[in-house]
Amino acid sequence: MPSSTYCGAIADIRPDFTADVRNAGRRPELEDSLWRSPTLVELTYGRLWRLVADALPTAAVRVLDIGCGHGALSLELARAGHDVTAIDPDETAISLARRTAYERRAGQLTYHTTDVESWDAEEASYDVVVTTRTLHHVTEPADAIGHIRRWLRPGGQLVCVDFLHDRFDNRAARWLAQVRGLLEATGKYRRDSHLPAEPDAAVERIKWEWEQEHVVEHQLNGSPQIEGPLDRLFPAHTRSWHPYLYWDLLVGLAVADPPKERATATLIAAWEESMLAAGMLSPVLMRFVATRDDDLRADAASPFPAGQASTRR
Repeated sequence: MPSSTYCGAIADIRPDFTADVRNAGRRPELEDSLWRSPTLVELTYGRLWRLVADALPTAAVRVLDIGCGHGALSLELARAGHDVTAIDPDETAISLARRTAYERRAGQLTYHTTDVESWDAEEASYDVVVTTRTLHHVTEPADAIGHIRRWLRPGGQLVCVDFLHDRFDNRAARWLAQVRGLLEATGKYRRDSHLPAEPDAAVERIKWEWEQEHVVEHQLNGSPQIEGPLDRLFPAHTRSWHPYLYWDLLVGLAVADPPKERATATLIAAWEESMLAAGMLSPVLMRFVATRDDDLRADAASPFPAGQASTRR
């Protein structure tokens, strides 16, 4: 699920809007975005931030946030006292992120419009590199991960949270079809969505939509392109899996009453979490936390072929 699916056209709205998980308000004009409701923001971006925060050192450090998007997590990193450099190639997203540049915070925060391939940083410049839902978008994930390792100081930490669309299977499709079908039948889902009434046909429709969104339209990187280089370049790591399918359901949720919206959205998120815990669903959201291990051979750590040096400083 590309992050744009959840943001919607939020950059084109009133200039008083900011992507701030602590101060999200009701924004009915953002009907296709999770930012339309503070409850939905809390259950998605708020939980995403906690996934990152739980893996961070307690002391203030230098952080590079790669693929920062609208800056919601970058702002939280700075509020936690870290000195944050945030980069993203989307100029519109960076413009939106800069709307929060003057929010009160303990750490420094600067934004730059650039991608991971073009970012020019010295080796060992950062104590922590954070990347959330980014590597499935980049052109060459292995190169990006190689750059990340080079930018980390020895013993520095990588916190990577990413979406692996190719882990989606028939069990996930069936669960999505069941939950969405219930929401549609009770009038709690957007009116332009109509799954087939026959269960197997509904599952096939979900699988078709998934393929169109993540392979045909966006051609996202999958598990081999992301997990392979991470494992090779960061052998000292921990990996955990977390709910994420429910984000897609919350985008289409149509419950006008705030308390009922909260109850319904919370139930959907808890439902997926319990299914994952019971081994009844294959997870698609990975958190990978690692340290730069200088015992790794230099040629294995380099994103460039043997004998080819980077042209970047």
